[in-house]
Amino acid sequence: METNEEVVVDTTNNEAEGETTDTIAVPKADYEKLNQTLGSLKRELKDLKKSKEETGETANKTKPDENKLLERIEKMSLRQAGVEHPDDIELARNTAKKWNMDVDEVLADDDFKVKLERQQTARANTVATSGIRGGAGKSQAKDTPEYWIAKGTPPSPSDVPNRKTRATIARAMMAKASSNGKTFYND
Repeated sequence: METNEEVVVDTTNNEAEGETTDTIAVPKADYEKLNQTLGSLKRELKDLKKSKEETGETANKTKPDENKLLERIEKMSLRQAGVEHPDDIELARNTAKKWNMDVDEVLADDDFKVKLERQQTARANTVATSGIRGGAGKSQAKDTPEYWIAKGTPPSPSDVPNRKTRATIARAMMAKASSNGKTFYND
């Protein structure tokens, strides 16, 4: 192989005005060396891409396993702390995220315990008051004879609008007064 031979290399450049072609004369030995270097660079690039894909797959395989493990640990911590309602679990997770803490640390925090207790109390109150029937905010206690006997005065029509209920209350008050020997009327 002679080193004095020259190889003509055509390079094409795309420019805004159009295509231009440059011709460069390179000695054959340098041309072959450049091709070998280019080939080895291509192989290295291919190997790096392959190793990156394998590393990415490995990382993706371990990440879901780690996430599942962390979720299970979190659920166990919540269950151990007595936090089982979905709203309470959401509060714990949101608070942990907001405070940049683990759920375990949040469960031990006094401020979180106060928030959790407040939320549980509000939920319990809502459940307790949801089954009450009757008028909006109207108590049925004034319709009982015991209320008026304890008060000591008979109900007026504005206090108890139902005439039958008022009569029942008046009869119960008279019966109670006669058994005590006292009249319920004020002198």
